[in-house]
Amino acid sequence: MNTFIALIPLLIFLAFWVFIIWFVITLVKSSNERTMLLKEISRKLDGLQNNNKIG
Repeated sequence: MNTFIALIPLLIFLAFWVFIIWFVITLVKSSNERTMLLKEISRKLDGLQNNNKIG
């Protein structure tokens, strides 16, 4: 029982770092998705501008 109580701070420390790593990975994935979406929108807008110049 004393061994388990001694491991609680270590488990809390590990859980904290796991949460931080999960948060950073989620933030990076979200940023990448947003960047890809903005690139697609930009590409479509460039296509519209080129069509207006020709016509």
